[in-house]
Amino acid sequence: MGTRVVCLGAAAIVLTACSPVIPPAPSSAPGTAPYATASATPAPAPSVDATEIAFELKARVPTITAVTTLTEDLDTSRMLGRPGHYLSAAWITDAGAAEGRTGIDAGAVVEVFANAADARERSADIQEVLKKASPVFGTEWHYLKGATLLRVSGKLAPSTNDRYASAFRAISGA
Repeated sequence: MGTRVVCLGAAAIVLTACSPVIPPAPSSAPGTAPYATASATPAPAPSVDATEIAFELKARVPTITAVTTLTEDLDTSRMLGRPGHYLSAAWITDAGAAEGRTGIDAGAVVEVFANAADARERSADIQEVLKKASPVFGTEWHYLKGATLLRVSGKLAPSTNDRYASAFRAISGA
């Protein structure tokens, strides 16, 4: 009996080593990928980054008090620069938001992606989570322009949101 187990085990190892590696099927869930594939051509760098857009918004929205460029160290969600996620992001601090907060809780966030499809998917994913968890996670207004997503906290007054929307539409590089 012991010889059979050893022989079967050895056969399994040999067959496994000789078989081709088949990656798992991609997940059907939006925004998820079980593995990354190598690309011969890297994603093109966006023509403008999130911090530039945030500063243009600051020039047009008087309640914006600060802009913070998101770095790998600040990115608690660990999405910066990863495939399918934002290539650059900036947090906007607004006087109408809670003091001492970061990210969307500070007022607004600008996220720039490699393409418009990734930006749309990110917006849809966030809105789906907020809809299911509401009112626990609050609400957000989202504005898309090409590969740029502007997220405005629902904690801000609707009139402040209107200023963000108008300013974002007026920015040519976004």
